[in-house]
Amino acid sequence: MKVSLNWLKDYLEITESPDDVSDRLTALGLEASYVSTGKTFTDVVLGYVINCGPHENADKLSVCKIDIGDGNHYTIVCGAPNVKADIYVPIAKVGASLQNGSFKIKQAKLRGVESSGMICSGKELEINDDHSGIMILDTDAKLGTPIEDFLEFNDDVIFELDLTPNRGDCLSHLGVARELAINNNLSIPNRKIDFNESKVTNDSDYKISIKDSEACPRYCARLIKGVKVAASPDWLVQRLKSIGQASINNIVDAANYVLMDTGHPMHTFDFDKVSNHEINVRYAKNGEKFKTLDDKERELKDFHLLICDSEKPIALAGIMGGANSEITSDTTDILIESAYFSPTVVRKGAKSLDLSTEASRRFERDTDINGLIPALNQLSALIVEIAGGEIVEGFIDEYPLKKEPFKIDFSLKNCESLLGLSISNEQIEEIFSSLQITFEKDTNLYKCTIPTFRNDLEREVDLFEEVARVIGYDNIPPAHNFSGSYSSFVQDDQKLDSLLRSHLSSNSFHEHFSNSLQSQKDVEKFSKAEAVIIKNPLSQDMEFVRNSIIPGLLKAADYNAKRQEKGFKLFEIGAVHNQSKKSDTGSKEKFQLGLLWYGKEQSHWRTYEQRDIFSCKGEISNLLVSVGIDSISFKLGDQLGYANAMKVYSGKTQIGTLGSLDLAIIKEYGLKISPLFCEISLQTLREIWINRKINYRAPISYPSVVRDIALQVDNKVSAESLLKTIRVEGGTNLVDIKLFDVYQSDEVGDNNKSLAFSLRFQSESGTLTDSEVDDDVEKVLNSLKETHGTTQR
Repeated sequence: MKVSLNWLKDYLEITESPDDVSDRLTALGLEASYVSTGKTFTDVVLGYVINCGPHENADKLSVCKIDIGDGNHYTIVCGAPNVKADIYVPIAKVGASLQNGSFKIKQAKLRGVESSGMICSGKELEINDDHSGIMILDTDAKLGTPIEDFLEFNDDVIFELDLTPNRGDCLSHLGVARELAINNNLSIPNRKIDFNESKVTNDSDYKISIKDSEACPRYCARLIKGVKVAASPDWLVQRLKSIGQASINNIVDAANYVLMDTGHPMHTFDFDKVSNHEINVRYAKNGEKFKTLDDKERELKDFHLLICDSEKPIALAGIMGGANSEITSDTTDILIESAYFSPTVVRKGAKSLDLSTEASRRFERDTDINGLIPALNQLSALIVEIAGGEIVEGFIDEYPLKKEPFKIDFSLKNCESLLGLSISNEQIEEIFSSLQITFEKDTNLYKCTIPTFRNDLEREVDLFEEVARVIGYDNIPPAHNFSGSYSSFVQDDQKLDSLLRSHLSSNSFHEHFSNSLQSQKDVEKFSKAEAVIIKNPLSQDMEFVRNSIIPGLLKAADYNAKRQEKGFKLFEIGAVHNQSKKSDTGSKEKFQLGLLWYGKEQSHWRTYEQRDIFSCKGEISNLLVSVGIDSISFKLGDQLGYANAMKVYSGKTQIGTLGSLDLAIIKEYGLKISPLFCEISLQTLREIWINRKINYRAPISYPSVVRDIALQVDNKVSAESLLKTIRVEGGTNLVDIKLFDVYQSDEVGDNNKSLAFSLRFQSESGTLTDSEVDDDVEKVLNSLKETHGTTQR
């Protein structure tokens, strides 16, 4: 939301600096930044072109003799097509600066001719957007006069507000002015609206019918006849331009001005295009089509609210008008709509069409139902002022569903308890008055009536927050002591997640955060469970709640791969959902850990880590062991979306799946290299982790002994089975086993392989002797030979 300081001054006398205003708005919860506009140059004066001729060495350049009233004549080379003799122009002298100092004017030689300055265009001076030629000035000012002395520059400060969704009341200059008035105990005066009404004529009758009063509780309209559609006056164009709004014509600009001023959206219809002069507010029929002002035909659903005449739709309620009733240069009679539409109806309709407008943005956040008539009167008076015409006597106000002001009981004691400070009754009453909250005091309670423009205040705690922000969060003293019961502490369900994050981040994994809303394509690939569909999706690409962690990681891999990242590892911890009849909400939430390995062997003098299924198994095992989960094993299995999959187990409990994805899926997501994935159920992992046995022992103070063994064995025998045997037969002194070499050649036979293990022995009671370690190693070798047919090499 952009707000003009000059515009705010229509409501308030503001003497503070832009920094102070910005800080005050931010302290009130309206995060603000600002930029200053106006004159962006220095040392630009009025000059006169005495004569102008072609440049000898350039067809598109002209050589001009310039007089700036100081008794000297200056030669300036100019490339503008409209430069000629006997005209007045803006001259940037040598040493001048343009565009806030980013461009300096220096003495220069252009194609062999000295140039002493520059003749400026409107765009170069940031007066307008015209850069097709130089500015030609019509003025009686003295030569050499600074051009800011006779040209009007709109010096202003534009604040950019980052508003929270609940503060729709601040989407206007009136709303922001109310906020600035809070701390200064000022009241915001109502704009003075004066206009005359003409007597009703025979062709001025019209009627309004509301089919659903919940979707449209109130609809007001007024008729103006005999207007002349033309360009807007300069003051109106400048006001709209200052906040980034383009000028269209005087009627549309007037409606946009009142919108930005009061925050209430209105729409103007060409009265002659409204069939039978009837307005009917109804829901669309499924499949009904309607062409909006942006000249796009849209197919509607039965939740879209329409403004119709007796024959056809003429506007999407609260969103955009129709092309069949728009204001044109031929329009003479206009009907002004000022209505209140249900925020949920407008939001649902706008999001389903992916059509967000200034009007829908405000209706979605709720508007002031009591502001309809003042806004209607303001717009009517403004249109007559700038477009002529007569306001037909009277207006229609259909208000079938009366909205009463909201009331909240406020306890000062509860407020003090929550905020941790003492507040007097006088102070609280002053705060309520500054917020335009009326109240009645009843014993220890204030019975507060909330103004209709503050639709965000619904609970007592909302009023506590209002008190806090008016007092100022920086003015609430910090507490130095805290007391609480141990029973208030609950088990940290996220502790395991933190341990996993720490380990993965320390091992070259980058954490990724995916959007939890996905398309139908995404939710069909990796889970058989039916996905949860969103009632009011933002778009077709965000129609479902994700039921797998994989699609988000795939998109991240594609994004990075297309930016020349050759190898990386990603992980994500997040919730997935699927439909469930057993749940009260109709959906079941589960948490998953997703791991992705991407890349292939690179040319490098140092051995590059080969990202194959075996290295991934090792990383998963190390990860789980690091958080205290052991007995990790892997078994082949099938999984939706995977070409090759292995089930990951802790003991007899499956905790996840590891493998490579189906090639067709990889291509669909734009990847040229197939990454490896692992999905781990955090629910299952947490249960195992919570119930794990934790054994503590002191560090062993005696030295360890390492022995390496090399074994020749059949190719079909897995290294994992050998490890298990070594672990069982190695005795109590065997503390660590590592596989450090795998070797295959003609020397060991085509059907055999050689595996080398490093065994580390260490005793808690004393230093081990060679004979003790030899006995344990011998026992291991014998068992391996009997069980697996190994031969020591």
